[in-house]
Amino acid sequence: MLFQGVYLENTSKLDSLVLGACTRSGVDLVEKDLFGAGNRKILRIFIDKDGGVSVENCASTSRYLSEELDKEENANLIDGSYTIEVSSPGLDRPLKTKRDFERNLGRRLRITQNGKFIKGVLKSVNGVSIVLETANANGKKPATEACIQVNEILTAKVEP
Repeated sequence: MLFQGVYLENTSKLDSLVLGACTRSGVDLVEKDLFGAGNRKILRIFIDKDGGVSVENCASTSRYLSEELDKEENANLIDGSYTIEVSSPGLDRPLKTKRDFERNLGRRLRITQNGKFIKGVLKSVNGVSIVLETANANGKKPATEACIQVNEILTAKVEP
């Protein structure tokens, strides 16, 4: 049981360091994963921010995190050799959180809901629903708005 407690403590500390590096870089943490790859471990971090992520955002996040992990008090958080990978999650990833949707206001989305697809420009987001401006099929009538309950969305992706 002691091992499990140490593991959870290290995981919590690592999570805190990752969030701190993201904050210093001015980006949002989307996902963190630590896994083995041969004799090494890979700490893979996906970040995002309003307006998109630059190479400098990835580099500074990696640099800040590396500085923290190099400190003596953090030396054993990741056992053995490791590599840090920081990147943008890409446009084709599903939007999951309210913050994901907020970052994509004004962009064209493709929503899957109850077996049908809805495409439109994301106009607003709140904790319960999103509003898409959808084009009329024949193009003669003005665009309409579709209010979609978040709990009814199966997938949501940014259209390329």
